[in-house]
Amino acid sequence: MPLHNRDVRKLLKAGFIIIREDLQNLVIKCKTVTQRDWHTMEKGFASKAAMRRRMDEMLKDSKIIED
Repeated sequence: MPLHNRDVRKLLKAGFIIIREDLQNLVIKCKTVTQRDWHTMEKGFASKAAMRRRMDEMLKDSKIIED
């Protein structure tokens, strides 16, 4: 179940970054306090597995959460 928009706003205001994978284009997209629409954070991955490894690495940061 996706987060409600009001909860997303609260998280972004608290300094969190929300990330998601775009499997079709092999990019990691994110929402931040300054850009609340989905936008490309990282791209250029050779495979879905490489993108997933990078996301797992990013999720070790306590201020980054996955949508």
